[in-house]
Amino acid sequence: MASSQMSLLLVALLALTASTSAIPTVYDFVNQFGFPSGVLPDSVESYSTAPSDGGAYTFAVYLKKPCYVKYDYLVHFESEITGKISNGQITELKGLKAQSLWFWLSIDQIKVDGSSLQFTLGLLSVKSDISFFEAIPTCKDKALAACDQSTNKLISQLPLKLE
Repeated sequence: MASSQMSLLLVALLALTASTSAIPTVYDFVNQFGFPSGVLPDSVESYSTAPSDGGAYTFAVYLKKPCYVKYDYLVHFESEITGKISNGQITELKGLKAQSLWFWLSIDQIKVDGSSLQFTLGLLSVKSDISFFEAIPTCKDKALAACDQSTNKLISQLPLKLE
């Protein structure tokens, strides 16, 4: 009898382990909508989603603390990032800003456009090669720490295009 109870306990533990390991990460979640994992930094603590209209989901991503990532431009991540994600686009985005020369502009929307990601910052639109976002970046506490300090260039120059 003890052997069958032990077997049952072992099966229950294995089932529990399998079910908890099947929970998708936030990186898996954005991949399902065509985005590379590197659109979010490595400091994600948790996230939540809720179904919305037309196959979209509202989401909230929670970071350990606000931080900076240097892609081909400098991006500031708030500790909470919210928006609405659907196939190939993130809209109603809050919690991200990009530096353009000396100004910080809110990133309102991100779209997958072939081999590029298109960022909307108010009336401005910027495209970046999707390959910049393949690896999950490390989030830095300070803007200068996120930048390549081996050059004497401006911290960031975001190529802007009015639409």
